Amino acid sequence: MNTKEAYNNWAETYDSVENPTRSLDEKVVRTELIDITGKDIVEAGCGTGKNSVYFAKYAKSLQAFDLSENMLAEARKKVNSPNADFFIHDITKTWSIEGESCDLVSINLILEHIENINFVLQQAFRILRKKGRLFICELHPSKQEKGSVARFTDDKSNKEIKLVSFFHSKKDFENACKSAGFINIIMKDWFDETNEDIPRLLSILAVK
Repeated sequence: MNTKEAYNNWAETYDSVENPTRSLDEKVVRTELIDITGKDIVEAGCGTGKNSVYFAKYAKSLQAFDLSENMLAEARKKVNSPNADFFIHDITKTWSIEGESCDLVSINLILEHIENINFVLQQAFRILRKKGRLFICELHPSKQEKGSVARFTDDKSNKEIKLVSFFHSKKDFENACKSAGFINIIMKDWFDETNEDIPRLLSILAVK
């Protein structure tokens, strides 16, 4: 099952089934991105809109896209605001967003499915204004090394579906940021109560 099909199947239960990774990501976004009022924001891979709700509440504009039609349908149910636009797009293809047109690009819990993260970060850099920020929050490389991947139980088959996953180390993320042109790269490890020995998420904040 490819990534698009998997998320289309997962969409209906994504928000209702307990998911520590999703819950921690939601907390991280609201902790790290507190100065977004009046900003033009692009959310790449918005999923069911758990963070779109927060962005749309404060942003001047929100452009949010995802590969999965079903995930986007759930996001649209959460956000009914004239400043928010949701559309289908594949993050690995050239983004249909004007250059130097936004203040913040947020990418959450999708880069593990992307083999070439360099292209994605180059696209983020292209659309950001000068001094704009890139925010990334992903499954921590240490979790990946222990075999953790995005997974869910398919309602129809009752089988566990493991999504396509690619490993990216902290150094890979740093190099990709620098290669794209970003500076002031700050990385943070995020833990939750399920395991205090291994961080669950890695966040990255970088400036154009």
